[in-house]
Amino acid sequence: MIPSADLVARIRSASGDTQEGLARRLAVSYPTINAWERGRSEPTARHRATLEALAAELGIVHEFAVMVIDDDPVTAELVEAAAAEFDGAVTVHSALNGWEGLVTCGAVRPGLLFLDIMMPGIDGLEVARRLPTIPGLDDMRVVFVTASQSPEILSRAAALGNAVLGKPVDLDDLARVIRDTMDESSRR
Repeated sequence: MIPSADLVARIRSASGDTQEGLARRLAVSYPTINAWERGRSEPTARHRATLEALAAELGIVHEFAVMVIDDDPVTAELVEAAAAEFDGAVTVHSALNGWEGLVTCGAVRPGLLFLDIMMPGIDGLEVARRLPTIPGLDDMRVVFVTASQSPEILSRAAALGNAVLGKPVDLDDLARVIRDTMDESSRR
């Protein structure tokens, strides 16, 4: 789901409306639109539904956010290549370490996380243990990506995540995971 501030900005851009014009269209005050667009407040469920309907009329694609936390930038490049199949409906964010990844996950609230296990500093298993403390990530799917063959590590990863992919990762497997997660997310 596109955050409300981004959704309002995209609707205004696609429709050519000013904040005042969009306010009239939605029968709300100008300060309300301003607050939504600046992220200072959120629309009610009824207004959000109206914004969603307007976005659909304007052909605004709902982006699906994917996060990659891996100290090897090649993994993020592969995920970006797999995401290209979805014609701009998928945005990929990446972090090169666990700490940066946790912060970015909290800010982006992705629907899918590809998480490396073996990283310097805080490893992927520790990142996965800390994720539940971040609000808004309850529905995020965690897929570990690892070169490890250790049964103990793979078992711990399976207990903390939704799936484990071996490195080197296959582009088709990444695209399949993204597609399946998007489909599952749209059914919720």
